[in-house]
Amino acid sequence: MKSRISRTAIWMATLLFGSTTLVYAGGHEKMTIGQVTALIAEASTADEPSELQDGKSGDTNFPFIGNMKAIATVGEVDKMTGKALTGYPDGQAAWLQDDDTVRVAYQSESYATMGKQTYGWQMKSGVAFTGSHIHWIDYNRNQFANFLNNSNAANTMVEGSGHLFHTIYNQFGEVVQPRAQGGTWGNQTLPNGTVVDFNDDHKLTEGDFFFQSFCGAFYEPAHKYGKGIGLEDDVWITAEEWNIQRMFEGTGVDTNDTLGLASVVVDIANETAYTVPALGQSGYEKIMPINPGHSDYVLMVMAGYNHGVEPTPLRLYVGKKGVDANNQKVDQNGSASQRDKFLARNGLLYGKIYGMALENRDFAKLGIRKIDTSEKMLDNYLTNPHAPDRFQVKFVPTSYQWKGWDQPVSVGNTEINRWQMASEQPAGHTFFVGDSKTEHPAVDPDITKQRYVQNMTQEGGILGVELTDFVKQLEMANGDLPTLFSADVTRVVAAVEGALTLETGGKGIKHGGEGTAATWEDGQAKIVANDGLMWVKTVDADVLIVDEDSGNDLGERKFALMLDPETMDLTEAGKGYFLAMAGGGESPRAAAKAAAYPGTFAKPYSSEFSGTWNISALVARKSNGSFYSKAELGGTGQQEVNGSLSLSQTTLLGVVQHRSESGGAVEANKSDRGGQIFIFNLELPSESLMGSVESLEKAGQLTSR
Repeated sequence: MKSRISRTAIWMATLLFGSTTLVYAGGHEKMTIGQVTALIAEASTADEPSELQDGKSGDTNFPFIGNMKAIATVGEVDKMTGKALTGYPDGQAAWLQDDDTVRVAYQSESYATMGKQTYGWQMKSGVAFTGSHIHWIDYNRNQFANFLNNSNAANTMVEGSGHLFHTIYNQFGEVVQPRAQGGTWGNQTLPNGTVVDFNDDHKLTEGDFFFQSFCGAFYEPAHKYGKGIGLEDDVWITAEEWNIQRMFEGTGVDTNDTLGLASVVVDIANETAYTVPALGQSGYEKIMPINPGHSDYVLMVMAGYNHGVEPTPLRLYVGKKGVDANNQKVDQNGSASQRDKFLARNGLLYGKIYGMALENRDFAKLGIRKIDTSEKMLDNYLTNPHAPDRFQVKFVPTSYQWKGWDQPVSVGNTEINRWQMASEQPAGHTFFVGDSKTEHPAVDPDITKQRYVQNMTQEGGILGVELTDFVKQLEMANGDLPTLFSADVTRVVAAVEGALTLETGGKGIKHGGEGTAATWEDGQAKIVANDGLMWVKTVDADVLIVDEDSGNDLGERKFALMLDPETMDLTEAGKGYFLAMAGGGESPRAAAKAAAYPGTFAKPYSSEFSGTWNISALVARKSNGSFYSKAELGGTGQQEVNGSLSLSQTTLLGVVQHRSESGGAVEANKSDRGGQIFIFNLELPSESLMGSVESLEKAGQLTSR
């Protein structure tokens, strides 16, 4: 018989007895942020009755993880505001809000009426957005630092939560207003300002507009590479991801005629988000800054989808700081808008997008006999086991450049189609085009370097890119943007069978227990659909942490690769370390309807780990036992402290997307799809580490900077 206890009585019981679990939403247990302690991640498929209980973890005897604990789970609510965390959880980061508070931020990858709508996120202007949210959660720093060493639930250290911004500007440079008041948002707006309706199957009910699928994000502090070098403000960088043509089917609207997808940079201090058309309108998985090596410019990796137009090259953005879209100085003390002052000082008004191009005579050397920009030539190289692992390229822009707020253009008239045009090919070179599904890049944490690694998701490979003459080319530009710049490319992992085998430590057993452990469904010994990627640099190791998004019914994988920082090759050829798995359509936990957040199981689905963030400096202590202050971790500080620690002293933040747990309170709270945010540390074999005895001894003697 259903309970007839009233909500008032439940709230009274909560007040009298201090419980946070007696509140219900739609008949489902409502838990506050951090209250769920069970993990979604598994070490192996569940094969014991204790691993099949709702509200409990599965197998958590991870082979190369020291400890892992949940700090927040989608569907949990803020105990003061009642606002729920939304999913899928994706791009994440953490920083010090103040000397006593660690702020963890993550965004939800949500598709509104192409999936489930989230509750409306209302801005100061009154406009509401459904779709993706960007949440922050504050934790007591002392408790957070000790969290992996105790059995406490994370709700004991949560101090509050909220959204990262409350004002947002569109591609016209205007604060977005409610639609009834003439507001516009680019993914359903034409360059003349006309808002076009979605078809009847996709009309929004939870907001005026929607943020389409915020995926990989990046937090970049001011002057990360030294005084005056890099961005001038602490920012969060994100972007809408996928073309949404199916939302317009039957309406006569082509998404290439709209303003497209927003590239968004958040001024964290002022809780204001700006759409940045100079970064492109085509949709990205992840935008990530690199050390520009020059105080007058910024440099960013632009990884993603090119609005569905394929093939396309790998791309970088170069922007000049301090100027407007016409390369004219923006006086920071003058009458310019705060919008233009912020974007100008961060190099986000005057810039170009550069594509990777290969010298024509070098294609044959890479096994490519016919140069054809309609073919995925880069994919052909990645899947050729006999091709060389090193080659040289140029990065060159097309003829397109954003010209300012008063000259809005449709996404179809930006650079997206030009990579394939014969008239756009650089002299003696051709854009080295491939599949546009390139997910996360990962920049070298060594802030003296100008290099990154890139997941080549479609085929399952990894490339390394190191710039060789960037600063020289900037100086030759005489105050303008460079005409081109050079790079060396390394094929870190080829997209071929046998390229990678994972050490499992006796875990990683697939659902059903058949075949090789910790492989894809057909047993391939390679990377499959690599999505999340993070480069972790410690005093004794360089580690790439890779997350797959392959639809593996036998459990999705998270694993570590050891990287040689000199050569960008794996230190152990063809070898990695299995860390964890999650989900899968054949999961025994799904069959038992067991969820980490009790009552939220919906249906068996694949899952996805989606990125990692190094939080070591936020929780590290000096030799006197004190934390590093916020001021000490500013600028280059956080990178320096992270790099001074050993891998065993390193603490990491991660997320997992878990659609299987999208029912119950997740559904009732309009949180879209389930998932979890967690922290963990690594215990990789000592023989896999490269650090010297001297460096390890140094790591154990941290002193004040």
